[in-house]
Amino acid sequence: MSQITAVELALFVFSRVQSRFFFLVRSGEAFYEIDANCTLLASALRKLREQSEKQGLCTTSTFMKRSIAMPGSFRIGKIAGIDIDIHVSWIIILVLLTVSLAIGWFPQLSPGQSTATYWIVSLIASLLLFVSVLLHELAHSLVARRRGLPVTSITLFIFGGVSNLEQEPKDAGIEFQVAVVGPISSLLIGAVCFLLQLPLRGTNSLLGGILFYLAMTNLLLGVFNLIPAFPLDGGRVLRSIIWKTTGSMRQATRVASITGQVIAYLFILLGIWLFFAGSILNGIWLGFIGWYLLSAAQSANSQVMLASVFNSVTVSEVMNPKPTTVPANISLQQLVDAYFLPGGLRYALVMQADHLVGLMTLSDIRHIPREQWGQVPVSTAMIPLSRLHVVSPQQSLSEVLPLMAGRDVNQLPVVENGALVGILSRDAIVHYLEVRRSLGVENAQSDAHNQPSRTA
Repeated sequence: MSQITAVELALFVFSRVQSRFFFLVRSGEAFYEIDANCTLLASALRKLREQSEKQGLCTTSTFMKRSIAMPGSFRIGKIAGIDIDIHVSWIIILVLLTVSLAIGWFPQLSPGQSTATYWIVSLIASLLLFVSVLLHELAHSLVARRRGLPVTSITLFIFGGVSNLEQEPKDAGIEFQVAVVGPISSLLIGAVCFLLQLPLRGTNSLLGGILFYLAMTNLLLGVFNLIPAFPLDGGRVLRSIIWKTTGSMRQATRVASITGQVIAYLFILLGIWLFFAGSILNGIWLGFIGWYLLSAAQSANSQVMLASVFNSVTVSEVMNPKPTTVPANISLQQLVDAYFLPGGLRYALVMQADHLVGLMTLSDIRHIPREQWGQVPVSTAMIPLSRLHVVSPQQSLSEVLPLMAGRDVNQLPVVENGALVGILSRDAIVHYLEVRRSLGVENAQSDAHNQPSRTA
């Protein structure tokens, strides 16, 4: 009987639901992480600004409503309004799975077939496995969306699939439902495939081999994702139970992440043992899985610590109340001569009377031939308000930051009753955190905020 390889094991472990961690500051291909003390490394911030200037991040795409794919991904379509992306690393795992099946699984289950047949059937089986992973992630995403959690996309990559949620669940019940539905869907798919292959057992049928492979992999996918290693599905189920019991998401995350770290170390140790026992490839894969789980579990604590600070801070406390604005009826030439060049601006908010109507960026100006700048009004070339994300001054930073990270937005106009009252930027948020840290006020307040609360 063929064994499931570490390649398939990687898929089982990493088919999971992921909320976009809002403490990640993204610039091009680089990510910078605010640490647990709510600071941003100065060198990373300088590099972020340099890359922003070089890559022109304050352009149209910075402000427009759009879904940000994992770097190196391409979109293949939509299902139920959810973008489906494939990362280039998916090709690697597709090839590895196909090779593994063509030289091992199918020749043992159905001997006597041609080499070309084994390769074709193996490719089909590998693609169907990823269809199963996609169904697993769709189950997460559809339940999350039904419970009010925005889902931007699903990405298939080297370790399986990931559902990108813009925010964390707001209560334990929602977390439990979103997390548990993925493994349940995989177990159901595995059970159906197992029942379908029963009439074909003993016939050396290639179809039976495909169904048996899908049954085994989906059953293992479901079981592995129920391992209580945060942020896997099982870890999220564990967190939801502790959260419901204690009333504290922070305490639940801490317990779940510690459990996840213990399991991650076990994976690493098992990988080392397999490596020196002669199973080099499997050892490397398991070790890498353990390392990835360890990093994810440690990051979960940082995320919750930031959330504890941001929950009590509103946009109005951090925003710039006097952003640069320009009238909508001036020409592009006037905009450049009177605003962009003297002020060294890369963008400006466009006003008509006292109302925000759009945004103008350097990129938008460059798209207009220079000889037309004197005739084209700003109102024609700008990005209209309907295509911009706006926030209110009463919103908490914990609500706004997932939007900035999930949509890759560097600045957000702040609007109240249709009137512009300020602008919120990532730099302003970082500065605010640095001031809090310098004053030593964040720890006391966050600790008080995260005391377990119980309801009758």
